[in-house]
Amino acid sequence: MAELTLELNATAEVSGQPILWRLGKIFNVVTSIDRARVSEDYAYIQLRLEGSKQELDMTLAYLRSLGIVDGKQPTSVPAGTVNPEDSIKQSNAIDIRLKTVFPTQGNNPVLYRVGKDYNVVVNVRHAAFDNEEGGYVDITVSGDLIDVQRAITFLHTTGLSVNPKQRCVSNGRNL
Repeated sequence: MAELTLELNATAEVSGQPILWRLGKIFNVVTSIDRARVSEDYAYIQLRLEGSKQELDMTLAYLRSLGIVDGKQPTSVPAGTVNPEDSIKQSNAIDIRLKTVFPTQGNNPVLYRVGKDYNVVVNVRHAAFDNEEGGYVDITVSGDLIDVQRAITFLHTTGLSVNPKQRCVSNGRNL
């Protein structure tokens, strides 16, 4: 497997999209965040990618088309690229703050695993994270109720501090 480290810089328009989640879904690359500063206005993420050379090349072309790598202006999205989040029923969503208990926990591709193993969309909303000192990442997990609940259960097994912003995720049927 090849590895690539990139710095992503995005404006508010692009940073509101589930870009990291798309990389795992569209291009099958493993994403790990080394550093992140994400706010409503701007996103900076130092990202480590692992995959085949071909997958990494396609990923880089996609990120360049969005204008978030190398300071390039956005171009057309490569042919055949779709937004996979449109194919997932996102009837339930929950905002969660993930905090590292130990800085070394940041080396695990947790967000990649959630997006890949559970039929949910994961979007980074805010972050102040460094893999040397730790920090937090605020995410939104959306999808079908059972899938969101399964993803949250997995997050609780990672050793990270998992703090949902809402008290529960429910479709209201059993209330």
